[in-house]
Amino acid sequence: MTTYDLGPTALYAPCERLLHGKGVTCAIGAGEAEDWIRLDRRVHRATHDHASGGRTTASASRTRVGPWPVSTQEIADWRRAPYWRENPDGSAAVSWSLPPTESEIALCLCHADPRVRAAALALGNAGQLPDSVLPLVLIRSADTDERVRTLARTVLDRVLGDADTPAPPRLANLATLAVLVATRRRYGTRARQAVLGRLDALPETTLTHLLTHRDRQSRRAGLEAATLYGTPAMQRVWALAEQDRDEGVRELAVRTAIRLALASNRQTVLDDSRTRFLAHLETDPAYGLRLGTLATAVTTGFLRVDDLATLAATHRYRKIRRHACAAALAHPKAHAALDRLLCARDTYVRAAAVGHLRPAGRGGELPRHLTDLSHTVRATACRHLRAQGHDPRTHYQDLCADPATVVPTAVLGLAEQGHPEDAALLHPLLHHPHARVRARALSALRMLKALPDDALPPFADDPDPGVRATALTALRHTPRLLRALLDSTRDDVRTRAETLLHRHRVQAPCRCCPPPPPPGRSPRAKLAAGPAPVPAGSAEPARKPPELPPAFRRRT
Repeated sequence: MTTYDLGPTALYAPCERLLHGKGVTCAIGAGEAEDWIRLDRRVHRATHDHASGGRTTASASRTRVGPWPVSTQEIADWRRAPYWRENPDGSAAVSWSLPPTESEIALCLCHADPRVRAAALALGNAGQLPDSVLPLVLIRSADTDERVRTLARTVLDRVLGDADTPAPPRLANLATLAVLVATRRRYGTRARQAVLGRLDALPETTLTHLLTHRDRQSRRAGLEAATLYGTPAMQRVWALAEQDRDEGVRELAVRTAIRLALASNRQTVLDDSRTRFLAHLETDPAYGLRLGTLATAVTTGFLRVDDLATLAATHRYRKIRRHACAAALAHPKAHAALDRLLCARDTYVRAAAVGHLRPAGRGGELPRHLTDLSHTVRATACRHLRAQGHDPRTHYQDLCADPATVVPTAVLGLAEQGHPEDAALLHPLLHHPHARVRARALSALRMLKALPDDALPPFADDPDPGVRATALTALRHTPRLLRALLDSTRDDVRTRAETLLHRHRVQAPCRCCPPPPPPGRSPRAKLAAGPAPVPAGSAEPARKPPELPPAFRRRT
């Protein structure tokens, strides 16, 4: 007879193997730190008290094994797990073997009842805790129950402090678990200090395992450990920030890289990190993540004022440009970036920079920005000129006085002051040789209400399309004048006039089609009316009405 050795099956989880009496080494083997935490969570959930009287039961469900569903209670009946038993004589104890087996101790260390967990840890005083359950003792040192937490810390300190020289393999294996416990548990800091305090630094293998693990919480724990212990893992952290699929992990990785770069105090590391951070602001797919990491970089002083000015002047996203502009102007060296901000393409950035000229002692440069293309920038310059005691209207009148040197935006700026008497200075500019000046003069006179609607149609025949577009836009509320432009010799004028008339629901006459028939004389009405009568004395006989197809004949 041939006998075959069966390997481990996926049907039984480690917690179920412990329930069936297997040892810790057989149930978990060389498990990772995440396996111990998963074991603790599953046993706690499975042994949760669902029945009265303190007896632990587990609700049965069905899991699919191959083509057939199987009851989970048939796989593992958690009513057989150890529980806190009240004896008839008034005493109470855990329902385990005497002495308890290794699997029972492991189950009790993860039990949902804190009395059972405390009883299992009390075995450490008698030296009955096996070495294989030391990871579970480390997890219990961050327990929410104070008595369990105190017992576990006492056992852990005695085990780790017994040997004159702690065994490096044992501590290295517990280091990963200690980092995870410190991240996931409220009282886990003590566990991390107990293990990592006995090591010179965080082991490189531990950090590599955490940063490359498939579990999201493990990667986050590795990033936090790299920040706390200053491990030189900058390249791996940046790789996680650029390639991880989880948005939260990428954000934490960027913040970790910023803190590591600032803690290094090395210019080369700082420069390389700034370059990669600026690339992150351009390429990361999560827009909210970019804003969050930019706020972190500004708060920590990671970015220089030149970097902030570059973002404010050239970045493609509006919020990032404006956040960077505010940070650059609040920087102690804002004067060094002011000239670059004044030339930015964003209107908000230029206006903010113009508003910073007077506090920076450069108020004499404000008149130069009165001719900016943006109304917001011009209004900011006017406001600060008035604060200095100057009248912007006088500057605009000087700019518009000479037609040979007039600037198109100065024409609009003069109209924005709101003085109708300035229209006399703007009327001659309607015939200026430069088309942009004519278009701005037309808009300026309309702003001052100094040009009636009846005077606009001649400008729709201007040689420049910009002037024509300005005139047609001003006529958009006058259908009567728009209908007169349907006979214009310019195609764009006719098309624009028809579009504006259509918006007013006014029917524009078509020049290429015959006029529509009068009402009531449609072809169907003619057919229903029959043939026209023949005048008396006509030689032409009356025509027979056309015969309708069979489908249209009335059935009798």
